[in-house]
Amino acid sequence: MLCLEFAIPPLPQFVTVGHAVWSAGDRHFARTFGVYDLLLVKRGTLYMTEEGKEYAVGPGMLLVLEAGRPHDGYRACEEDTEIFWVHFIHESKPAYIRRGDIPWSSLLSKGTVEDEEPVRQRLYLPKFAAVDVERLEPILREMNEIHSRLSAGNALRLHLLLAGLLAGLQAECERTIQPEPAVRLARAAAAYLDVHWREPFHLARLEEELHFQADYITRCMKQHIGTTPLQYVLHLRLEEAKKLLGGTVLGVSEIAERVGIPDPSYLSRLFGSRFGITPGAYRRLHQREEAAGAAGREEL
Repeated sequence: MLCLEFAIPPLPQFVTVGHAVWSAGDRHFARTFGVYDLLLVKRGTLYMTEEGKEYAVGPGMLLVLEAGRPHDGYRACEEDTEIFWVHFIHESKPAYIRRGDIPWSSLLSKGTVEDEEPVRQRLYLPKFAAVDVERLEPILREMNEIHSRLSAGNALRLHLLLAGLLAGLQAECERTIQPEPAVRLARAAAAYLDVHWREPFHLARLEEELHFQADYITRCMKQHIGTTPLQYVLHLRLEEAKKLLGGTVLGVSEIAERVGIPDPSYLSRLFGSRFGITPGAYRRLHQREEAAGAAGREEL
């Protein structure tokens, strides 16, 4: 399956939604559209082309027509064809990625108190695929219902439903893939480390738990998650340290002990390398942010 990869945030923005039954003989007109046109067929078949490539969108099939690319119907419907469509816009052009190449387990950076822009992530949508219509149809019908009586009071709900629809379609990309053995091993190693990251790190324990040699486990995690087992554990420990620095009055030594790094100096070096700021400076910055927020609330 070919998927579209969008950089987020921002999320795709809602434009319009619709539902119709096309009669036999109806055919989509030709146009070059400035929005994305998400088509989902419940029954019948819709025959579309995009830049000359033909798609027969049958029952339970989804097609995402891309902004700026000419499309039209290359053939009339042969029977009554029930379709839903959603138009949305997005600020950047998508990349193409095969479903099996999507790095689902890769660790992503989290925002810090120093960030002034959101950390970029990725959204994945099937380009042309069979999807679970029964699961997605209630969202589409509610979107249509709200759109038919749009008001200031329910407009936000419509945008939230679009986000839910996109999440459901991304889940389709992940649900239908059977991971290869190396991917399953990488995920199993990560799952084990998610539970045991506070304990002293020993590759031998991974070997005993997963029944594979440490070198092979490391290669699998590096390829499919983007980190070695030790780097994965350090990521979890540093994220927990950041949380404790911002949410408690614990000293750095006690925090280091709690996150499985007994040497506070080593924790400080790791923290500075990862976040570009010392633990003490991070806590002071967090406290200033909290104080500023509290002062703002008092003024209100």
